[in-house]
Amino acid sequence: MSWRRFAAPVTVSAALLLGLAGLIAACQPASRTSQPSTQSSRPAQTLPIRVEEIRQTADDQPIRGWVAKIDLADPRVAVRVTGPIERRPDDPPGIEAHTQTTLDWLKREGLVLAVNTHFFARLDDGKGPVPTSAPVDLIGPCVSGGRVVSPGRGDGRPSPVLALTSERRARIALLTSAELEGMDEVVSGLAETGGRSGGLLVEHGANTGATALPRPLERHPRTAAGLTADGRTLILLVIDGRQPAWSIGLTLLELADLMLKLGAESAVNLDGGGSSSFIFAPPDGPQVTNRPSDGRWRPVGASLGVYVKPQP
Repeated sequence: MSWRRFAAPVTVSAALLLGLAGLIAACQPASRTSQPSTQSSRPAQTLPIRVEEIRQTADDQPIRGWVAKIDLADPRVAVRVTGPIERRPDDPPGIEAHTQTTLDWLKREGLVLAVNTHFFARLDDGKGPVPTSAPVDLIGPCVSGGRVVSPGRGDGRPSPVLALTSERRARIALLTSAELEGMDEVVSGLAETGGRSGGLLVEHGANTGATALPRPLERHPRTAAGLTADGRTLILLVIDGRQPAWSIGLTLLELADLMLKLGAESAVNLDGGGSSSFIFAPPDGPQVTNRPSDGRWRPVGASLGVYVKPQP
């Protein structure tokens, strides 16, 4: 696959991100950070999704990624999460998903946009790179079309989730299994375990990245989801990392700060590292992707995607 490094899709209404100077410096005072930039183009058609490229530096090292802003008020939008699996005779106990790349799932489902979501635990021998169709246990609640793929915590404690109803009313919050009743699409970040904190990147407009998981002070590829204060705009962000010549990644403090600058009033950190995947495939424009740190798409346990219904 060829990487589209500079051009944003010609089929998307894109707007420049302005006023982001000092993004990393706000999180790590020792860093010298240039003003981020995005590449935009004149729209060839109107979609309820805006995709922008993020480009900035920290201490003269590059940071790159992509952000999509989805208009949840647009009736053409439908948000979907990877659904329950068809079990196989050789599946091990505890299986909740078979791994597949976010790109393969996007193509199979006919989606316009998709990102990876859940952290997961391998149930195979755990050796080597994650293979396609490997059995995994998803970490945190997962719901697809009202069907439970992975239950919430059995101890009654909340998990950091993005949850949507069938009418696209969305919340990002720490919610218990009981509070997720009636939600049609749910994805989760990492919750508190073993006495360690774990929660949201942004809560009530405040940066809470220092208490999010995992490894909040280390730079890694990152995937995150956010909501604006009115709940009308879903923000999906993927930042590349572990590639010094391309992108060094973000800490969770920096990721939270970027989500705030992008307009998020609440945000949750999703699985990152080699799993981070961003694919935008407009119906009559070029495909746009991030650049995964493994050099290839990693099969993952779950993804979140967006359909855009054709106009009547």
